[in-house]
Order: sequence, then C-alpha cells, then structure tokens
Amino acid sequence: MTTGIFGYCLKASLPGHNTGGALRARACSDESGEKHWGDQTIELSVVVAAQDFGSSLQKCLTGLTAQLAPARAEILVVSGPGGEVVSQLGKKFPSIQFIQTPVASSIPRLWSAGIAAARGRIVALTIEQCVPAPDWAEQTLRGHAAEWPAIGGAIDINPGLGLVDWAVYFCRYSRYTPPFPPEFLDDLPGDNCTYKRAALESLREVIADGFWETFVHQAMRRKGERLLSDPSILVYYAGSFSWGTFFARRFRQGRYFAARRAREMGTGPRLVRAGMFPFISLVMLYRIAKRVWTKGRYRLKFLAALPLLASFLVAWATGEGWGYFLGPAAGHDEDKAGAGVVLGEIR
Repeated sequence: MTTGIFGYCLKASLPGHNTGGALRARACSDESGEKHWGDQTIELSVVVAAQDFGSSLQKCLTGLTAQLAPARAEILVVSGPGGEVVSQLGKKFPSIQFIQTPVASSIPRLWSAGIAAARGRIVALTIEQCVPAPDWAEQTLRGHAAEWPAIGGAIDINPGLGLVDWAVYFCRYSRYTPPFPPEFLDDLPGDNCTYKRAALESLREVIADGFWETFVHQAMRRKGERLLSDPSILVYYAGSFSWGTFFARRFRQGRYFAARRAREMGTGPRLVRAGMFPFISLVMLYRIAKRVWTKGRYRLKFLAALPLLASFLVAWATGEGWGYFLGPAAGHDEDKAGAGVVLGEIR
C-alpha cells in the first residue's frame, strides 16, 4: 500500500463487533474532569457516509488509504445495516472502521454518527460517490494550518459517467466546479467539507438531528465565523445513481428542507412559500446554467443532460412546496431522505 503524510490504524468494525458504535460518542476528560472531544494523536478523521455500497465506495476508500498511513488519521465508513457487504469491505480494508446504524439513515444522520465517533482534531465529511484527488489530505491539512473553522473544497467529475450522473453532478455541485479562486462563501459542499473539531463542539444542538450542512453553516455564520472555499481540496464525483433513485431522493430532500425551515415560520409565510414552488426549479436552473456558461466547462454535457437535470429540479421544487404546505411535520421521516445534497443551491 502506498503511504502518505498521515495514517490510520483501526480495527475494522464488522457485524457483531460494533454494537451501537454509531450512537456512542467518544469523549476524553482533562485534569479538571471536564469532558472534551477528540484524541490529540489523531490529526484527521474522515467520515464517509455510505448508503448504496456501490462500486464508487471502493474507489473512494482506495483513494483515501493511499494518502493516510499510520497513525495520525482515521477513516470511518458509516452506513445502515450492511451485513455481508460490510464484512467483505472490512476484510478488504482491515484498517478502516465500519460503523453501522441500527436502521437505514439519511446522509446527514450518518454524518452525525460519524462525527460522534471521530477522534481527530480535524473532521472531514464526504460520501461514497466522491473520490479524493491524490493530494487531498495534504491540502486539507495545509488549509487547516490557518484559523478558518470550516474549509470546503472543489468537486469535479469523472468524465466517463453517463448522462444521469452528469445531471446529478450539475444539480448538486455546479457551484463548486473548478476552477474558482479561494474565497469566503455563505455555504460549502457537505460532500467535500472539513471542520476543526472545536468548531463542531459548539454546534451539538444543530447537529443532533442530522448534519444538514446548510443549517450548520448558517449557525456558524451567525456566530461570526467565516467559511472558506479552497479549490485545492479536490474530490471527483464518481457516480452512480439511477434516475428513479435520485429523483425520489430529491423530492424527499426538498420536502425535509422546507419542513425544517418552516419551524421558524408562521402559517401565512409558510403557505406563501408553498405557493411559489413552481418558480423554484426555474430559479435553480437559471443559476446552474449561468455557472456552467461562465466557467466554460462541460457546456455540451450540460445541454445533453438538461432534460434529466430539469426533472431533478422539478422533484426538489415539488418536495419543497409540499414541505412548506405540511409544515414541520413533513420532516418526521427525514431518515428516509437519501443521499447528501448541497441544500444551499436554492437560495
């Protein structure tokens, strides 16, 4: 195995060896007896949320293990019940910790479970469909040598993917397609985002019902913290989704997003927003098209994937309208919501 600047040395958590691990946070105590998070010997914790156990998961883990060598980093793959699949992955990647939640969960819930189990001074979040660039870990640690509490990276795409995955890519990641200069943004891509542990400790209430990055980043900005977008921290979207799977997930994600925002709204404003749902997909499409055309990359792929992209945007908008109409109750089944998403796209 190729070794890099950091490493991991963890026993794989196979079925029967990890009872409740996803729900058990690790805490240390200082001399005063006050509990605090993290293990100072672990510099970087990488939390990979896995729902589908697709071929891209092995690519993701191979890319990470090539950069992380003993004993200053850890990789945690968090999933719902995986059975034999997790057992096989544990044998192939024996130094990675596999954590299984009792029931199938959304990406934000999986991230929350991973954060609770992570020990690193820096916590990185990603999903199984993202494969890190060869210098991803090095660039992450270089970035966190500065004071910024949260640093998000760029997300490019494997050009050999099919049109459904191109539509998924434009739908989720157009704002973070390289090239772009380092800059401070109002939101960062949850699927390639890194945080100082200290910044997460003060956000436990926000994270408690799932790490929804848009709401986490809003809370950070309200505290006066700045969010850095750094294109040198690069991952590649490697797919793959079917049209039906992603369409259904977009609807559920839009519904939950609206339901969560509705917690802070009265009935009148909530119903007004519900009535505006036909325009949401048009606004989103305009913003995505503008980004693609401005950057000058992938224009032909964008045009080819446009009908599929439009269907995903309509799914989100319909779900959002329904979520506003029903109010907070629409988010009660959020754990069925599916893959992670850049929620901030619609703002």
